[in-house]
Amino acid sequence: MWFNYSSILDFNLSRDDPLFWSRPTPVDCNMIRIVGIFLCVATLIGIVLNGTLLYSFVRYQALRSPSNIFVMFIVVIGLFSSCTMLPMTGTSSIYCRWLYQRSGCQLSAIIAYFYGCSSSYLLCGASLSRCYIIVRPFQAKNITVILIAFIWTMLPVMGWNEYTMEGTRTSCCINWYDRRISYVTFIGFLFIVVYCIPLIILITTNTMTWFGLQQMHRKTINGFQTIFPRRRIEMERRILKMIVITTIGFIFTWTPYAIAFFISAFQGKDYALPPMTIFVCACFAKTSIIWIPILYAHTSTQFQLRFVIQDSLDEPIGSTRVGATLLTNVSMFSRKNNEIPMNTTISKKIHA
Repeated sequence: MWFNYSSILDFNLSRDDPLFWSRPTPVDCNMIRIVGIFLCVATLIGIVLNGTLLYSFVRYQALRSPSNIFVMFIVVIGLFSSCTMLPMTGTSSIYCRWLYQRSGCQLSAIIAYFYGCSSSYLLCGASLSRCYIIVRPFQAKNITVILIAFIWTMLPVMGWNEYTMEGTRTSCCINWYDRRISYVTFIGFLFIVVYCIPLIILITTNTMTWFGLQQMHRKTINGFQTIFPRRRIEMERRILKMIVITTIGFIFTWTPYAIAFFISAFQGKDYALPPMTIFVCACFAKTSIIWIPILYAHTSTQFQLRFVIQDSLDEPIGSTRVGATLLTNVSMFSRKNNEIPMNTTISKKIHA
């Protein structure tokens, strides 16, 4: 199960030597090519999905609600990653060697970790935002979490650890096989601050929000007055469902890589997981660029309505014909409690 990286790491080559960045992969090239083709396909899907979502956010102001703003930031970073990091790793994997030298390696790793960190913190921000509205213990700002993610991303560039090639030599990551104290401590802090703490925040805030909504729902059923009407409570439950499912998708894609990376880092280069295992986990984590928008679009009733029948948004009275059904959009807005737009679709049968 364990792999000795000393057999494939050439410590005689300097990082400044161009040969260090152009060596062929030491693992099965055919397997690497298959993953590379998959990443190239994921690149196209990511550009289309994130581009479509971003276009919808920009075109329709009603979609830029407080909770959706966090998702919009993830989409922007995901679109940029789809145009840079994924194709760089995919094409290098097809050629079975890194094609973009040291500067390209650092750029690819920076984008990958910035996307991972910012997605983690932005999902926390979305959960904190809803929890603030429902339970009111705290509040989060999207600019703050992006700044925190950017700081964590740039620390290896400034000397706390470094970005280098992974064992397969077709993608780049943080240097986990160097046993110097500064390198090991950075990995430990990264695992705790970027993965464990956000995971605890996501579980805690979404649980608190869920119980808060359940309590409000029971009160409305029993005839007691709450800060939200019953329709708003149902809307908040749908928003919570969207955030939770999107968060589960993020955790599902990044957890294998986080665990594999953490185990290999603290086992050391002599008893690490095989390079192909870490590479596949890393590529699977990077595909969260496409899974997050898919899950969001699938669970967001508001976005589905606008995306599927967006022509109706251009009508002055908000109605359009679909087959033999007249769909009328009734938008309800509230200025209180940071309430987001809620849309109700009323269907009436008409005769041809």
